[in-house]
Amino acid sequence: MNDKTKNELENNHRVPFLPDALPFNEGQKQWLGGFMAGLHSRLLVTSDNQGAAAPAAAPAQKPLTIIYGSQTGNAESMAELAAEQAVSLGMKPVVMDMDDADIQQLARVERLLVVTSTYGEGEMPDNAEALWEAASADDAPSFANTFFSVLALGDTAYDGFCVAGKMWDERLAELGGQRVAERVDCDVDFEAPSQAWMDKALPEIAQKGTQGGGAEAEAEAAGTPASAPKKPKSKYNRQNPLLAELITKKVITGEGSSKEICHFELSLGDSGEQYEAGDAVYILPVNREDIVTEVLEALSARGDEKVAGSDKSLREVLTEDLEIRTPGKEFLAALSERADDSELTALVTGDDTEALADFLWGKDIVDLLAAYPAARFSVEEFVSLSRPLAGRAYSISSSLNKHENQVHVTIGSVRYHTNGRDHNGVCSTFLADVAQVGDKVQCYFAPNKNFAVPADKSLPIIMVGPGTGIAPFRAFLEEREVSAAGGDNWLFFGDRNASTDFIYEDELRAWQESGLLTRLDLAFSRDQKEKVYVQDRMLENGAEFYAWLEKGAYFYICGDAFRMAKDVDAALHKLIEQHGNKTADEAVEYVNALKKQKRYVRDVY
Repeated sequence: MNDKTKNELENNHRVPFLPDALPFNEGQKQWLGGFMAGLHSRLLVTSDNQGAAAPAAAPAQKPLTIIYGSQTGNAESMAELAAEQAVSLGMKPVVMDMDDADIQQLARVERLLVVTSTYGEGEMPDNAEALWEAASADDAPSFANTFFSVLALGDTAYDGFCVAGKMWDERLAELGGQRVAERVDCDVDFEAPSQAWMDKALPEIAQKGTQGGGAEAEAEAAGTPASAPKKPKSKYNRQNPLLAELITKKVITGEGSSKEICHFELSLGDSGEQYEAGDAVYILPVNREDIVTEVLEALSARGDEKVAGSDKSLREVLTEDLEIRTPGKEFLAALSERADDSELTALVTGDDTEALADFLWGKDIVDLLAAYPAARFSVEEFVSLSRPLAGRAYSISSSLNKHENQVHVTIGSVRYHTNGRDHNGVCSTFLADVAQVGDKVQCYFAPNKNFAVPADKSLPIIMVGPGTGIAPFRAFLEEREVSAAGGDNWLFFGDRNASTDFIYEDELRAWQESGLLTRLDLAFSRDQKEKVYVQDRMLENGAEFYAWLEKGAYFYICGDAFRMAKDVDAALHKLIEQHGNKTADEAVEYVNALKKQKRYVRDVY
C-alpha cells in the first residue's frame, strides 16, 4: 500500500488498512484490503450520529485471475496489459505465472483469462508444463462455476500454430468452464488481435459471476511469493522501437570454421533503456536487396508500383514490411490452389506435418514460386498473403552493469546454397552484411524474468550453452563478476572444433584464472574420432553435477531446442537416477521440483 492511500485511510479514522508486516504477498494484500474496506463501508455507523445511515458503498471490485504461459515474455506482457485494462472496468485483477498457479484454486475462481504462447512445434511453454499436466489429468477439478476466455500467441511458420492456447481452450470447456469470448489465435503480429480479444473478453467477463464470488480463491491463488518490484514499463516496443547505434561488429569464429558467428555491440545512447542478464533483444531487420529483387522478378513487377493502403512503393513494402522468405500457411494454401498439383495440395491440406516440413526444408518463397510457375499472384494478392516482417529475438550476451548503455548479441549467420540459389538469414545477415558500424538498428527488449541469475548470490549455477547458446551465460558471468557473487559457476560449452569455434575463449580462460568460473567442461565434437557433446560431459561428471543440485544449484540451458535441449534433459534425468539412487519416476519428480522452484530453466529456439 502506498503512502498516499494509507494516509487517506488513516484520515478517515474508520476505514481499516493492512499493516505492511502482515504475512501476505501484494496480491493477497490488495484483495484483502478491498474486501475489508467494502465490508466496513457497509457496516459503518458514524460515532457523531448513531442513527444516521452509512453512505452508499462503492460497488466492490470483481476479482479477475489472469494466468500466462510464456517462453519469451510476450504472453506475460499481454497478460499484464489485460490486467491494466480490467481495472478500468471495475475489476481487481491478479496476474499469475502458470508455474505459480494451483489447479484446485483456479477451479474455484469465477473469472479466468488464459494467455499463452506455444513452444516449438506445439508444446506448452516451460512455465506451463506442470499446470497443464494437472489440468489434463483424469482427476482434474470441475470448472463449472468459472467463466473464461483464452488468448493464444503463436507463429504460423510452425506447424503447431497456437496449439497450447487451443488445448487450454478445449480443456477448460471440457471441464465445464463457460466461455465468454471466443479464443483468438495471434500470429507474430500479435498486438492488434490481442487488443481485439481484450476489447471483447474483458467487458464480457466483467458482467459475469457474483460481485465478490470466488474472491477467497482469488486471494489464495495469488498466494505465491512476490518477485522483485517491477521496473517501469519501457516505452520502446515493436511499434516504437529504439534506434540503437551499431558500434562493433566482428566475426569471432576462426578462419576455416564451418560456420560464421558474429559479435555485435549496440549503443543505447541516452535512451535510459534497461535490461537484465537473461533477457532477449528483438532486432527489427529489413530484407536484403537481393531477395527483394528476386521476389519482384518472380511477380513480374517493377517495384515502383503503389501498394493499396500504403504510401510506399512495392519495393519499399517488400524491403521494410513483409516476410518474403519464409512462407506462411495462407500463402501455402493459395499456392496449392493455383499450382494444380495434387501432391502439393495433399501436403498442404493433409495432417502429415512432418512430411510438409521435410518438403519445405531449405525452400523459401522464391523457390516455391519457381517450382510452381502455374501459380501466379498479382501484386495485391501477394501482399495480402504475406505476413508482417517480424523482429528476431536474440539472447543478450552482456551485462548492463558491466557495459553501461550497451547491449551485446552473439549471432550465427545463416547462409546456405540450395535450388541453385544462395539463401541468407533475414536478420543474421542483415546485421552481418547490410548494417554498418555507425548505422542505427531498430530494437526493443523482452524481459525473461525466469531466466535470470539467482537473487541469492551465494547459490551455485550450472550453465549448458554450446555454440551461440553461450550468449546469455557470458552475460551471467559478467553479472556475477560485477556483483561480486560468491556462488560457484560451472559452464558446459562446445561446438565442432576447438581451433576455430571456441568463441570467447580468452574471456572464459581469464574467468577461470580469476576463480569466477569454477569449472569449464568442453565438448568439441569433431576433434576426436568419437563425437562428444555437452550431454556426454554432463554424464561423465554426473556425481558432482548431482551434488551441485543438492547444494541448491540453478540449472540453465540455452541453444537448439530440437536436439541439444532434449538430449541434455535426458542426460539430466539419467544422472539424477544414477547418482541420486532414484527410479525413473522419482527422477521425473525431482526434475519437476527443480522446474517448480525455477531452478531448471531453458532459453531454447
